[in-house]
Amino acid sequence: MFRIPPFFPSLSVLLCRKLDAVGANILVFDRRREAFLHREAMDTLTSQAQALNGVWFHFGSQSEGTTTPGLRSDTYTLISMNDFNIMLHWSSWKRGKVNLLMVKDESTPTQYYLLQRVRSDEPLPETRAVDPTDFIDSQGRVFFSNLSVISVSVQGFGAGHLRRGPSNSYDEDFDYVLAYPCTSLPSEILAWFDAIRPGYWPPPEVFEIAIQCPCFLVTYRMADNAKLD
Repeated sequence: MFRIPPFFPSLSVLLCRKLDAVGANILVFDRRREAFLHREAMDTLTSQAQALNGVWFHFGSQSEGTTTPGLRSDTYTLISMNDFNIMLHWSSWKRGKVNLLMVKDESTPTQYYLLQRVRSDEPLPETRAVDPTDFIDSQGRVFFSNLSVISVSVQGFGAGHLRRGPSNSYDEDFDYVLAYPCTSLPSEILAWFDAIRPGYWPPPEVFEIAIQCPCFLVTYRMADNAKLD
């Protein structure tokens, strides 16, 4: 049975004092979290005022207040693209939305999906390219490409925009990820809740909260695939 070494309480007190001295304390955490929540609201309102139906979320140590001066921590921003309807099943189709059906075949790795375009006026597959970056496979299926995301980023950030994995940016200190909300949880996410974990971590309370959170697809690496995140 594990026993806490006798020096741990003293070490914990010293560590808390050091963290407090560099500004990593509950007061800074609360202030920075409040500031970034206001930024999320302002960015979302600005997006809607520009007729862009996106909701902004900030993540990482900057918004959590867990970074310190000199670390140069990035600011991570996820933009939920609410004009898109990511369908796991045909029953999730929505009129007037950019409907994309999650498709798997032998070429898609775990947690990756192809996104097939579906018409917005009725639940039928698109038969023609909607965007110049779309591609059509040998079966005549029209697929959404992340090249369209890169095109949007070039327009917004300029030709010299930075691309790192699923993120695009105009500055080394900022990362912006366009994310597409799923209407239901894919099997890979559901399997995470059923997995057996040694040490009983995370506790059931965390699972109860997590299963209510949204799941997103982000365009990633290959021009024809999207990845769960």
